[in-house]
Amino acid sequence: MHTGTDLASAWNAGIDDRQRRQFAIAVLASLALHALLLLCLSHFTEGQRMRAPEPPLTARLVKPKPPGPVPPIAEPLARPQPPPPRPQPAPVAKARPQPQAQQRPAPVPAPAAPVLAVEPAKQAEAALVVPAASAPPVASAEAQPAPAPVAPAATGPDPGSIARFRLELMDLARRYKKYPRIARENNWQGRVELRIAFAASGGIASLSVKKGTGHAVLDEEAQAMIRNAQPQAAIPPALRGKAFTLEIPVDFFLKDDER
Repeated sequence: MHTGTDLASAWNAGIDDRQRRQFAIAVLASLALHALLLLCLSHFTEGQRMRAPEPPLTARLVKPKPPGPVPPIAEPLARPQPPPPRPQPAPVAKARPQPQAQQRPAPVPAPAAPVLAVEPAKQAEAALVVPAASAPPVASAEAQPAPAPVAPAATGPDPGSIARFRLELMDLARRYKKYPRIARENNWQGRVELRIAFAASGGIASLSVKKGTGHAVLDEEAQAMIRNAQPQAAIPPALRGKAFTLEIPVDFFLKDDER
């Protein structure tokens, strides 16, 4: 009679056999799977080796050839020209018989004039007589016009006298200098350059502003100074009866006016 211990051992022995079989089956399946993978891998590598590498594609740029000469256009075939007409023989003109020239009689030579013998004395007289040739007119020396007297060069005004008169006129003009009120309030200042042309009579022919200050009130005041001072300035003897020109500056500065 079997005991419980025997049954348990038998049961354990059955379980161990079953597990061993399952383990063996799993190992065999794993080996078969690995063998299959190795087989596929070998076929894949052999296929890659057998496949030859494709050559790389290369492209080259070729310079285009210049266009060749345009072939001449074929001219249409010329129509055959008719043969030129044959030249016809020109009619031969019959030569008319020309009348024979009448022979004129040879002219009879005229008798030579008789030569008169001249005596040797008369021949000598004829040789001595020479026809009087008309004497050529003697060219009379024409009287050349006497050179015109050279007028003495007109001497200009004396520079020294002009300089002295200019200083005198400037000193007199300063006495009439007035700084315009509107110019002082607006701080207008500058230099006025005047051009004064004196006539031969000694009076002012023209008075103009050569260079102004940009303010009409100052330019007019400078001209008024010269007009007031001119009658008091005496013309030097060297400048009397002569026209001359002066240039006089007139300054308008606030700092000078404050003094």
